[in-house]
Amino acid sequence: MKKEQIIESARILFIKYGYKKVSMSEIAETAGVTKRTLYSYFRDKEDLLNYFLEEEVKKTKKMIQSIEKKKLDFFETIHQVLYELFKHKKSDKLLVMLSQESENIKMETVKSSLKKLDDSIQNYILENLQKAKDNGYICVSNIEMTSFLIYKLYISLMFEWNSKSSELDEKELSDNIMSILKNGILKEGK
Repeated sequence: MKKEQIIESARILFIKYGYKKVSMSEIAETAGVTKRTLYSYFRDKEDLLNYFLEEEVKKTKKMIQSIEKKKLDFFETIHQVLYELFKHKKSDKLLVMLSQESENIKMETVKSSLKKLDDSIQNYILENLQKAKDNGYICVSNIEMTSFLIYKLYISLMFEWNSKSSELDEKELSDNIMSILKNGILKEGK
């Protein structure tokens, strides 16, 4: 019970004030526990942050597994995974705040923790591209580079497109990425 209080208090404070500005004392006070109790569950603030990011990795894996159970073709599976990731990353206030904070203040702790989540998504893309290539479904010469490009396209559209003149919804974002992956940009017959 106390651990859950600490976790939820830290989540609320991180979302409201940002990771950097929140102290362990504030988390303990908001959770209604002593600092000693707080430190019995989490070594430091970075340990709490890692807890949240491990939680996100688990959520992401669970979401991916539920899509994979549908036994869709390669492109439709990737399409649905990207769509669900877009929706989740835009709606999860803690992830949004951590992403913004890591960009704005260049915090290495936050950046390295977010990298763990990013790596799990990139590894998923890499593994599925490799399976698709092994099964003769796709033809790419460099799987690592291709998975990196897919991921970076996803990240760019997710976080940088919002500053453009029009906003895309999650479906439109994932539809555009899949269209480029399946069809390329060259007009047929040219």
